[in-house]
Amino acid sequence: MSTTPTTGSTGGGADAAIEKMTAAFDSAIEKSAEITKVTTEKKTELDAAKQRPQN
Repeated sequence: MSTTPTTGSTGGGADAAIEKMTAAFDSAIEKSAEITKVTTEKKTELDAAKQRPQN
């Protein structure tokens, strides 16, 4: 006999939880990419400012 629970009409909670987690991870990845873009731009600006001659 199998000890694996069967999925019935009440077993959809796992699928919904996976969808929520996937959405949360996708959102986090998008935010991380945006933060990386902004910080890279700021670092580039800072590096350019450091290379300018100071009068």
